[in-house]
Amino acid sequence: MYSLKCFAVLAITYVITVLGSHICPSEPAVKCSCPPQWQLWRNGCYRLTSSENNWEGAETGCKDIGGTMAAPRSVEEINFMAKMARSEYSLYEAWIACNDKEDEGTWECDGQKGDEPFLVWDAGQPDNWGDNQDCVLISARYNDRMDDNYCGFQCRAFCVRQADCTHLPTQPRQYCLSTDTHGRILNSTCLLNHTIRELITEGVVACGSACTKESGCRSFNIKKTKEGKKVCQLNNSTSSEDKDKFLKTDYFCMYSQMCFV
Repeated sequence: MYSLKCFAVLAITYVITVLGSHICPSEPAVKCSCPPQWQLWRNGCYRLTSSENNWEGAETGCKDIGGTMAAPRSVEEINFMAKMARSEYSLYEAWIACNDKEDEGTWECDGQKGDEPFLVWDAGQPDNWGDNQDCVLISARYNDRMDDNYCGFQCRAFCVRQADCTHLPTQPRQYCLSTDTHGRILNSTCLLNHTIRELITEGVVACGSACTKESGCRSFNIKKTKEGKKVCQLNNSTSSEDKDKFLKTDYFCMYSQMCFV
C-alpha cells in the first residue's frame, strides 16, 4: 500500500501536504451557475417545460423559456435528466430533440445533419408502432431510456441552455510523491511506458516545474543513470489511470503525480 505526499510547485518554495489517499485534490477551473428553476449539469442548465405539447410545440416551449430542446450526448447526461424528471413526477415522459420524420429509420438529433446521433433505446425500441412514430422521448415507463412515439403525443420536454460560467484564477499545481504506509518516499516504483519526453534534471522541484510547462504532462518519474545523473521522464498518464503500468523497478526511480490545489 502507498499514499501520495503532495508538494506545491511555486517559484521559490514548495508546501508539503500529506494526503490520506493517492488521488490529489483538485478545484474546477470554471465555476458555472443557472437561473432559477434550472438545474446545473457540467456546463449546461436543464429543466422540463411546465406544460405538455406535441413534439413541435415542445421545441417552441423550450425557446419560450430561454433554451432549446435537449438531445443528450452520453448515458451520464441521460441519467441526470431522468433523475431531474423523476424528482418532479415519478412516471415522467418528456420529449428530446431527436426524430426520423424526413427519412424513416434515419435519426437526427438536435437538427445537426451529418453528425452521428447518440441514441440509447429501451429494449424493443424503436418499433415504429402503427408506422407513425417519428419522434423520441425518454420516460420512466421505458426505464429512463428512449422510445419512439407519435409526434402529436402530448407530453413535457427536456430543455437545455448554456450555463453562466466564470473562469477561475489559475490554481497552483502540485506534485505528489508516492510514499509507503510509514510516510517514506518510494524510490523504486514508477509509472512505465507513458513517457512524453526525457531531460536531465537537478531534482524533484526542477522536474516538477518541467511537467507544469509541458502540455499533456500528468505525472513524472526521476531515474538515476549508471553515471549518477538524474533523468526526468514526463508522463501523459498517472498511476491512478493505469495501475498495471505502475511497477517496481530494479533501479532508483521516483514517481510524482501532478494536480491542482
